[in-house]
Amino acid sequence: MPIKLFVLSSLLATSTIFANNLNIQTLESNFKQSITNDQNAKIVYTGKMYATQAKNQALWEYNAPIVKKIYYTGGKLVIIEPELEQVIYAKLDKVPNVLKLIKSAKKVAEDTLQTRFNSITYNILIEGNKIINITYIDEMQNSVAIEFSDEKVNKFFNDSVFAYTIPADYDILEQ
Repeated sequence: MPIKLFVLSSLLATSTIFANNLNIQTLESNFKQSITNDQNAKIVYTGKMYATQAKNQALWEYNAPIVKKIYYTGGKLVIIEPELEQVIYAKLDKVPNVLKLIKSAKKVAEDTLQTRFNSITYNILIEGNKIINITYIDEMQNSVAIEFSDEKVNKFFNDSVFAYTIPADYDILEQ
């Protein structure tokens, strides 16, 4: 799966949780990310995510079918892939602008927010102060759905949650 798709999916979800219609300052949640291509082949990723609005940080920990961590801090991405023994540094300009997505999300129904970025429409299903799922069709015509569960809203996070270390023997790539 291309790095861009992982980052796009992860950052989109991080950015939309802070839409003006929700009163969420921090979020900890399990997630299930399903990606289905135009031939109906499907891959499902699971993991846990943490996000904080005040410091504009997020961590997506993918557990299955691969292990991967995606850290977002102030416009920089660090993707740590233990199975490949590599780290990828990426700039936010290669994925949706988090601030634009936050500001542009609009309520289109009682339980739905919607935003558009680079000709892609993102639908966010909400229930009260919680996000149920985010769905969209990506630029490769894949259907993407990110479901959230066991959410903990506005919980305090220690800064160490967003700290990472890179093993000395890992390859470092920049995108």
